[in-house]
Amino acid sequence: MYRPQPRMGSIQRTIRLTGSNILPDDIPLPQSTDMPELRLDLDIVESNARSMARAIADLGKQWRPHVKAHSDPRLASWLIELGAIGVTAARVAEVSSMAAAGIPSVLLAHICVSDSERRQLAAAARKTNVILCADHFVQLELYSQTAAAHGAHFDILIDVNVGMNRTGCRPRTDATQLALAAERLPGLTVAGLFGYEGHLLNIDSETEKQGRIFDAMNTLQQTSQSLQQAGVACPIISAGASGSLHITGQHPVVTELQAGGGIFGDPYYIRCGLTGVQPALSVVADVVSRPALDRAVLNAGRKAINPYVEPASVIGHPEAEVLQMNAEHTVLKLSGTARDLKIGDQVSLTVGYSDHSLLMHRTVHIMRGGQHTDTWDICR
Repeated sequence: MYRPQPRMGSIQRTIRLTGSNILPDDIPLPQSTDMPELRLDLDIVESNARSMARAIADLGKQWRPHVKAHSDPRLASWLIELGAIGVTAARVAEVSSMAAAGIPSVLLAHICVSDSERRQLAAAARKTNVILCADHFVQLELYSQTAAAHGAHFDILIDVNVGMNRTGCRPRTDATQLALAAERLPGLTVAGLFGYEGHLLNIDSETEKQGRIFDAMNTLQQTSQSLQQAGVACPIISAGASGSLHITGQHPVVTELQAGGGIFGDPYYIRCGLTGVQPALSVVADVVSRPALDRAVLNAGRKAINPYVEPASVIGHPEAEVLQMNAEHTVLKLSGTARDLKIGDQVSLTVGYSDHSLLMHRTVHIMRGGQHTDTWDICR
């Protein structure tokens, strides 16, 4: 078979494997740039967090803020200083990092069954109080086996379906039977109930929203009464998101609120009824094109801000409206003085929902007093 030979003088390039990519050695990998730039105003975060802490204290509840938006032990430790009793996590990695940072109590609002994750939970439980959720006996058996094998102990919250139809066992009888089963397993102690009313956050009518959230919390109350009648103590009733804490916190059965993302003052949470906060996260982008008098194009799009839950808006230019967002571009519709925007100008956009947007960045630029003071890596 004929095999072509390289000509004299041709460059022989060594091909290397990088993950699943094959790249020539002389082609540089792309480097991260400063634009579009994610900014976090710590002055606003502090004001928001203090406002939420006061509101929760005024409701007579304890605060266990969710950290899934940022996963950052620095922010979590700060919230503990403001009065939080612990944090709520969404991933085992967050539990581990919070335990390593000395957070006194971590609730995993998730269910994990893999051996490696359960070993990590056991290691964390030797450093801090780890609270796990369960909605099935199989999970309890796995947690108990892990506790016994690694000399750990887990508190358990029975995850009750209050209408979201995601995880959660049926209330009252089924939850009580599950709690009684947990009490018989070594390494586990039932500490109460968990219920999430996230399916009710977007109800426009405040009256209807309050009624339906109270119905959901009544389910937890009835289940708590069932557990106590069966001889199972129920000191923790954990619920409440940033968009519902002002309602959920009024229900007498709830002991702690998980509202955490509200420290960033997301416009989504404000729309849901959170008060006393303002947006702390923004993305700064360049105007890269002015194709028409009433149109400008920015170099930041859906890969910088996820608009799925809440769309972005323009800060400081009320006459500029986000018309569309693509992967790397945002198109603005301009009127009035916003038509004075020029190529090269910088424009700041609100981050409508931090949970979905922070993870798309590698770093966040920290602002204090309007000045850049630090750059943090985004915790994964």
